[in-house]
Amino acid sequence: MLAEHSRDGLIGSGATIKKTMGLIAAGNALLYEKVIKHLGTLNQSYNNQLEAEVQSLAKEAQASFKAESLKRLQKSTEIARNPKLYERMAPEVESSMATDLANFQNSLNVFVLDLKHKNYMSPVIKGLWYLEGFLLLASMFISGMWFKDPSGNYEPILVGLGFVIPLLAVVIKIGTKKTT
Repeated sequence: MLAEHSRDGLIGSGATIKKTMGLIAAGNALLYEKVIKHLGTLNQSYNNQLEAEVQSLAKEAQASFKAESLKRLQKSTEIARNPKLYERMAPEVESSMATDLANFQNSLNVFVLDLKHKNYMSPVIKGLWYLEGFLLLASMFISGMWFKDPSGNYEPILVGLGFVIPLLAVVIKIGTKKTT
């Protein structure tokens, strides 16, 4: 940027400060965008502390970025031969960063809620899973009884369980599709 502005004769103008402020704003927004994008690639599972931990890490990263950015803004005002503009422009940069932080917190909240929703299993679906497991164990037990006593009348029970167990699997599948 400095080489461009020097070439164009803008190095001592407010355009340098304006461009610096634009680069700071873009860099700050990019920081948060990359955090959200990186979270999406982690295949993270939900936990209660996830949002607080990510916010804490992002605030630390922004604090470091902010300190460096404000130094660059101050240098930019000195290059533009008007160092007093720094005191006037710094609050605007900080306000822009605070807005980006609020937007990031909203995006993070949406991400975490979506993650929580994906991992949620209703009590009815959990109950159906337990029932299916119990029926599978019962059918194995009855099959063992039939193996020991082939003359027993176990076929109707096993056929009935053979219809009910897949039906439960279908109900579970339909139930989980409705909640997502």
